[in-house]
Amino acid sequence: MRKPKEWGQPCPNPACTHYRRLQQGNVSAIATYLTQSGKRRLFRCHTCETPFSETRETVFFDLRTSEEKVMMALKMLLVRVDLTGISFVLGVTEATVLAWLRRVAHQAEAINQHLLRNLPVTQVQLDEMWNFIARKHARETDEAGESLPEGQDGRQGVWVSFAPEFRLMIAAVVGPRTLDMAKEVVALTKGRVAGIPAFFSDGFTCYLAALIAAFHVVTTFAPTGKRGRPRQPLCQPHPDLVYGQ
Repeated sequence: MRKPKEWGQPCPNPACTHYRRLQQGNVSAIATYLTQSGKRRLFRCHTCETPFSETRETVFFDLRTSEEKVMMALKMLLVRVDLTGISFVLGVTEATVLAWLRRVAHQAEAINQHLLRNLPVTQVQLDEMWNFIARKHARETDEAGESLPEGQDGRQGVWVSFAPEFRLMIAAVVGPRTLDMAKEVVALTKGRVAGIPAFFSDGFTCYLAALIAAFHVVTTFAPTGKRGRPRQPLCQPHPDLVYGQ
């Protein structure tokens, strides 16, 4: 039987001692099977006896549609063809196209988690791109510009953090204009960058609170032995945090 070094197929079993290790001599091609896109191979790890397909952990695993049709749908989405147009051209339903898109999004997130780590960026721009998802109503915000919890104006934003020096989008989150969403995009950014870069934004007031929540130092105070309530710990911005508007 053929050896794994010809295919670059690691064992996908987390309990196996050869898990995700390439060219260990433990995987062999044992069979083939037909799909809409032609023949695909089955492999087996001889360490743990786990069989697996060459398309496992990919967008195309267990898909009953040809890979070419799925790729065409994704290319049409990239050039802003609407769901109705894609479903008409490819002869599928809009729900099917959305199911493919969810598969791709899930796989893209897994790839981002692997690649976007310890990024050596020195500057990060925080911004939001706004659109209306539901019915368009009068704008409802508080004095700080944050969307009210009971607001029904249909506004949803794509929150992004961007590293201009690398032209790299570090994080993207969809949600309303609230402090919680600002905290989420800042927390995602913190988990992907090395150190504390300088942050810049359009001046949305919630960003400052979100940045302090992610990058701060806590000062505690020793008991004084005197009567009364002990002094509470003090949370302050990290001394390396730089924020400009």
